[in-house]
Amino acid sequence: MDKDRSRHVVAVIRARKGTCAGTLKRVLDGLGTARLVERVALLTSNDSKDDASVAFGRANGLPVIGCSADDILAGFARAAEFLDADVVVRVDCDATVDGGLLDHLVTAILDLGCDHILPDESNAAAVKGIELFTRHALDKLLLDVADDPAARRHVTRYFALHPDFVTTARAQPYAAAAQSHKTSQDVAFVDAVRAGLEANAGQATLAGFLQLAEREIAPSRPTGPSGAARGAAAIIRVDGHGLGRAKRMIALARALRDREGMATVFAAGCGNELAAVIRQAGFEVRDPAGISSDAPADLMVIDCAPGVGVEADGARLTAVIADSSERRLAADYAYYSPLPEVANLDWTGARTVVRVGWEWALPGIVPSHNRPRSRSPRPVVLVSMGAGDPQGMTLGVARALAALDPVFRARFVIGPGFKRRQHLAKTIVGLSSNFETIEGADGLATEFASCDLALTTVGVTACELAAFGVPALYLSTDRLEAAAAGAFEHAGMGISLGVGAGDGAIAKTVWSLLNDGGRRREMRLIGQMTIDGNAPVRIAADLASALACESGSRRATR
Repeated sequence: MDKDRSRHVVAVIRARKGTCAGTLKRVLDGLGTARLVERVALLTSNDSKDDASVAFGRANGLPVIGCSADDILAGFARAAEFLDADVVVRVDCDATVDGGLLDHLVTAILDLGCDHILPDESNAAAVKGIELFTRHALDKLLLDVADDPAARRHVTRYFALHPDFVTTARAQPYAAAAQSHKTSQDVAFVDAVRAGLEANAGQATLAGFLQLAEREIAPSRPTGPSGAARGAAAIIRVDGHGLGRAKRMIALARALRDREGMATVFAAGCGNELAAVIRQAGFEVRDPAGISSDAPADLMVIDCAPGVGVEADGARLTAVIADSSERRLAADYAYYSPLPEVANLDWTGARTVVRVGWEWALPGIVPSHNRPRSRSPRPVVLVSMGAGDPQGMTLGVARALAALDPVFRARFVIGPGFKRRQHLAKTIVGLSSNFETIEGADGLATEFASCDLALTTVGVTACELAAFGVPALYLSTDRLEAAAAGAFEHAGMGISLGVGAGDGAIAKTVWSLLNDGGRRREMRLIGQMTIDGNAPVRIAADLASALACESGSRRATR
């Protein structure tokens, strides 16, 4: 630390559940190249899945600070107090750390006298997962907004949502990387090169690797974060029943076509009604039986029911979505929400790149965040049990809600696969004067943006509701669904009612939430922050980058 800088700068590594020691070592090595960072602490939990993180911290002489997943802010406060911090560097466990760039940001926050520093826009991708803020900013969060979910669960997210809360400034460009392309693909390239060379982050700088990429790789590779695989042929393979599956793949297909420039078609065995939905969205639908006779595709993305016999092969690159079948083992990429069943999947012998996290949760309807939420004079409760509702839960919920004082509006979605739809709609409307049905709707974006609370099953709709900021109650028909609902509840997006919830439990929970605006607001914010609706763009960019960088050689080089 320079003698003329008396303020204590510390770094806090935020370990996620199940983070391995190798990942933490890479981050710690990178922090070791920062001249202005005095001490490092590790923030984790007491969960048994974090035993490896705790052991790593102790083995490397790091203070290990425990915290609850529901109160990350308290963990950072304890770390700052223990280390006597004046400036805190928040470092995610998957961040790529360049000591020179980090020192540049430390110097900027000290020289500018601000409470929160943002990198120059050209350096933003290179410092993804790293944020700097002062002890004063941390104390202000604790004193003023400790109950706000954005502050309590995400800390620095509050600064982004409330830019006037503390003084925020932007640093000047980092000269050492000024001539390099600092996109997310470049950062991914750095990680790949480090892994291939078995080099620690402390043995080579990010700027050096970026300059190497510019000098050696850039002349022969496509440029720009979008269009990296422009002109490639992509096939979306959809099968099984469910409007949600078709709609989420339409969202991904649009991102592949419109943002990455891929010629995208569907191979669908999902019935005429769902095929019509796909065609209405502007995509060609081919017979799956004829796909094998066509020229091999560059990319195939498979989103099929587990019992459907589709092979994850026949393309340069293959990916599967939320797939628990054996075909996932032959795929190049696999994407999942962080549900309990995913943690139990066996990947022995597979070479699949597995992406697990809420950021990969694919909604079928993507919210427009610049559009204000609609408001009704009375609270609106939406009931949406999917396209078919084979268990008849919609009518059961209607009977439960009919027992409540009708101070709210209840709107029931009657999906295209419901049995005896007209009879069901008439029965529901007859139960209460505040009941309405929604039939034949092309999309539910307006309904999601207009309701205050929803009852649903765990699936695509649950992800969509969270992305729209709608607190939800999840009903389940079996233990597997209940476990998945528990993951949504644990994240703070809603409440699981368990398997076979009775009328009394449904009515009591709905009434409680309708009268607890603070809790609904917390669930709304957590849902929007946890499932941001950008998964289609994120997955499309990930696959386009893989196509562009590996040029079909993934299987030969892994």
